[in-house]
Amino acid sequence: MLWLCVAHEKEIPGFASFSKAGFQTHALGVGQFKSLAQFSALVAQNKPARVVLAGSCGSLDRNEVLKVFACQHFAYPSIAHEELPEFMAHCGETRRALPPMNLPAATVLQNHGLSLSAEKFARDLGYIPTSYPRPIVENMEAASLALFCRDNGIDFTAVLCVTNVIGPDARAEWKANFREAGNRLRRALESLP
Repeated sequence: MLWLCVAHEKEIPGFASFSKAGFQTHALGVGQFKSLAQFSALVAQNKPARVVLAGSCGSLDRNEVLKVFACQHFAYPSIAHEELPEFMAHCGETRRALPPMNLPAATVLQNHGLSLSAEKFARDLGYIPTSYPRPIVENMEAASLALFCRDNGIDFTAVLCVTNVIGPDARAEWKANFREAGNRLRRALESLP
Protein backbone atom coordinates (compact mmCIF):
# COMPACT_ATOMS: atom_id res chain seq x y z
CA MET A 1 0.00 0.00 0.00
CA LEU A 2 1.29 3.46 -0.98
CA TRP A 3 0.24 6.49 1.02
CA LEU A 4 0.34 10.07 -0.23
CA CYS A 5 0.44 12.44 2.71
CA VAL A 6 0.28 16.21 2.97
CA ALA A 7 0.13 18.56 5.91
CA HIS A 8 -3.07 20.11 4.55
CA GLU A 9 -5.34 19.24 1.60
CA LYS A 10 -4.55 22.63 0.04
CA GLU A 11 -0.92 21.56 -0.53
CA ILE A 12 -1.92 19.97 -3.88
CA PRO A 13 -4.88 21.02 -6.05
CA GLY A 14 -7.30 18.10 -6.36
CA PHE A 15 -5.48 16.18 -3.64
CA ALA A 16 -8.36 13.73 -3.06
CA SER A 17 -8.27 12.66 -6.72
CA PHE A 18 -4.94 10.91 -6.11
CA SER A 19 -6.91 8.18 -4.32
CA LYS A 20 -8.07 7.10 -7.80
CA ALA A 21 -4.44 6.92 -8.98
CA GLY A 22 -3.30 4.17 -6.64
CA PHE A 23 -2.55 6.27 -3.56
CA GLN A 24 -4.26 6.20 -0.21
CA THR A 25 -4.45 9.91 0.65
CA HIS A 26 -4.05 11.47 4.12
CA ALA A 27 -3.93 15.06 5.36
CA LEU A 28 -1.94 14.93 8.60
CA GLY A 29 -1.98 18.47 10.00
CA VAL A 30 0.57 21.25 10.00
CA GLY A 31 3.76 21.01 12.09
CA GLN A 32 5.88 18.19 13.40
CA PHE A 33 3.76 17.28 16.42
CA LYS A 34 0.29 17.32 14.88
CA SER A 35 1.41 15.54 11.72
CA LEU A 36 3.36 12.87 13.59
CA ALA A 37 0.51 12.23 16.05
CA GLN A 38 -2.01 11.83 13.22
CA PHE A 39 0.39 9.74 11.16
CA SER A 40 1.19 7.34 14.02
CA ALA A 41 -2.54 6.93 14.78
CA LEU A 42 -3.20 6.03 11.13
CA VAL A 43 -0.25 3.60 11.01
CA ALA A 44 -1.54 1.86 14.16
CA GLN A 45 -4.75 1.07 12.25
CA ASN A 46 -3.20 0.02 8.94
CA LYS A 47 0.58 0.08 8.39
CA PRO A 48 1.58 1.13 4.86
CA ALA A 49 4.54 -0.32 2.98
CA ARG A 50 5.46 3.02 1.41
CA VAL A 51 4.78 6.69 2.20
CA VAL A 52 5.24 9.82 0.11
CA LEU A 53 4.99 13.21 1.80
CA ALA A 54 4.33 16.11 -0.58
CA GLY A 55 4.63 19.72 0.49
CA SER A 56 6.34 23.06 0.43
CA CYS A 57 9.75 24.06 1.74
CA GLY A 58 12.16 26.96 2.02
CA SER A 59 15.72 27.35 0.74
CA LEU A 60 18.62 29.74 1.19
CA ASP A 61 19.02 30.06 -2.59
CA ARG A 62 16.59 32.20 -4.60
CA ASN A 63 17.43 30.13 -7.71
CA GLU A 64 15.69 27.13 -6.12
CA VAL A 65 12.28 28.80 -5.69
CA LEU A 66 9.59 26.67 -7.40
CA LYS A 67 11.99 23.76 -7.98
CA VAL A 68 10.75 20.33 -6.88
CA PHE A 69 13.08 17.95 -5.01
CA ALA A 70 12.89 14.28 -4.02
CA CYS A 71 14.29 13.81 -0.51
CA GLN A 72 15.64 10.74 1.29
CA HIS A 73 17.91 12.56 3.79
CA PHE A 74 16.58 14.36 6.85
CA ALA A 75 17.95 16.34 9.81
CA TYR A 76 16.73 18.05 12.97
CA PRO A 77 17.83 21.50 14.17
CA SER A 78 20.02 22.03 17.17
CA ILE A 79 18.39 23.78 20.11
CA ALA A 80 20.22 26.75 21.58
CA HIS A 81 21.82 26.02 24.97
CA GLU A 82 20.64 22.39 24.91
CA GLU A 83 22.41 19.21 23.95
CA LEU A 84 20.81 16.02 22.73
CA PRO A 85 22.21 12.75 24.12
CA GLU A 86 24.69 11.17 21.73
CA PHE A 87 22.42 8.16 21.17
CA MET A 88 19.67 10.32 19.65
CA ALA A 89 19.68 10.73 15.90
CA HIS A 90 20.30 14.23 14.54
CA CYS A 91 19.88 13.07 10.97
CA GLY A 92 19.11 10.01 8.91
CA GLU A 93 18.26 8.48 5.56
CA THR A 94 15.18 6.53 4.52
CA ARG A 95 14.61 3.76 2.01
CA ARG A 96 13.09 5.13 -1.20
CA ALA A 97 9.28 4.87 -1.42
CA LEU A 98 9.22 5.73 -5.13
CA PRO A 99 11.23 4.59 -8.13
CA PRO A 100 13.96 7.09 -9.04
CA MET A 101 12.27 10.26 -10.26
CA ASN A 102 13.59 12.83 -12.67
CA LEU A 103 13.96 15.25 -9.74
CA PRO A 104 17.08 16.57 -8.03
CA ALA A 105 17.84 15.38 -4.52
CA ALA A 106 17.93 17.58 -1.41
CA THR A 107 18.29 17.17 2.33
CA VAL A 108 15.48 18.36 4.60
CA LEU A 109 16.18 20.25 7.82
CA GLN A 110 13.04 20.28 9.94
CA ASN A 111 12.10 23.41 11.84
CA HIS A 112 9.02 24.42 13.85
CA GLY A 113 7.91 27.10 11.39
CA LEU A 114 9.08 29.24 8.51
CA SER A 115 12.59 30.44 9.28
CA LEU A 116 12.85 34.21 9.25
CA SER A 117 16.60 34.26 9.83
CA ALA A 118 19.01 32.89 7.24
CA GLU A 119 21.83 33.15 9.81
CA LYS A 120 20.03 30.92 12.33
CA PHE A 121 19.17 28.40 9.63
CA ALA A 122 22.79 28.33 8.44
CA ARG A 123 24.02 27.66 12.01
CA ASP A 124 21.97 24.44 12.06
CA LEU A 125 23.63 23.05 8.95
CA GLY A 126 27.02 22.26 10.48
CA TYR A 127 26.21 18.81 11.83
CA ILE A 128 24.57 17.55 8.63
CA PRO A 129 27.00 15.11 6.98
CA THR A 130 28.75 16.49 3.92
CA SER A 131 27.78 13.29 2.08
CA TYR A 132 24.09 14.30 2.27
CA PRO A 133 22.68 15.92 -0.88
CA ARG A 134 22.69 19.66 -1.29
CA PRO A 135 20.75 21.91 -1.20
CA ILE A 136 19.41 21.72 2.31
CA VAL A 137 15.77 22.80 2.41
CA GLU A 138 13.46 23.54 5.30
CA ASN A 139 10.15 21.81 6.01
CA MET A 140 8.02 21.45 9.15
CA GLU A 141 6.89 17.80 8.95
CA ALA A 142 9.20 15.65 6.82
CA ALA A 143 12.01 14.72 9.22
CA SER A 144 9.69 13.56 12.01
CA LEU A 145 7.73 11.36 9.62
CA ALA A 146 10.96 10.09 8.02
CA LEU A 147 12.41 9.02 11.38
CA PHE A 148 9.15 7.29 12.31
CA CYS A 149 9.09 5.44 8.99
CA ARG A 150 12.75 4.47 9.16
CA ASP A 151 12.30 3.08 12.68
CA ASN A 152 9.15 1.16 11.65
CA GLY A 153 10.35 -0.36 8.38
CA ILE A 154 8.28 1.88 6.09
CA ASP A 155 9.82 3.24 2.89
CA PHE A 156 9.57 7.04 2.78
CA THR A 157 10.21 9.82 0.27
CA ALA A 158 9.43 13.52 0.59
CA VAL A 159 8.60 15.38 -2.63
CA LEU A 160 8.94 19.07 -1.85
CA CYS A 161 8.64 22.29 -3.82
CA VAL A 162 10.55 25.39 -2.69
CA THR A 163 8.13 28.26 -2.10
CA ASN A 164 10.38 30.81 -0.42
CA VAL A 165 13.84 32.03 0.42
CA ILE A 166 14.62 31.64 4.11
CA GLY A 167 14.65 35.10 5.66
CA PRO A 168 12.44 37.95 6.88
CA ASP A 169 10.12 37.83 3.82
CA ALA A 170 9.66 34.05 3.93
CA ARG A 171 6.01 34.03 4.99
CA ALA A 172 4.87 36.53 2.34
CA GLU A 173 6.83 34.70 -0.35
CA TRP A 174 5.45 31.33 0.78
CA LYS A 175 1.90 32.68 0.45
CA ALA A 176 2.62 34.16 -2.98
CA ASN A 177 4.09 30.90 -4.35
CA PHE A 178 1.97 28.31 -2.52
CA ARG A 179 -0.55 27.72 -5.33
CA GLU A 180 2.08 27.35 -8.07
CA ALA A 181 4.11 25.02 -5.84
CA GLY A 182 1.02 22.83 -5.45
CA ASN A 183 0.57 22.69 -9.21
CA ARG A 184 4.19 21.65 -9.65
CA LEU A 185 3.88 18.97 -6.98
CA ARG A 186 0.76 17.64 -8.68
CA ARG A 187 2.53 17.42 -12.06
CA ALA A 188 5.55 15.68 -10.47
CA LEU A 189 3.35 13.07 -8.79
CA GLU A 190 1.22 12.54 -11.90
CA SER A 191 4.38 11.78 -13.88
CA LEU A 192 5.24 8.80 -11.70
CA PRO A 193 5.43 5.49 -13.60
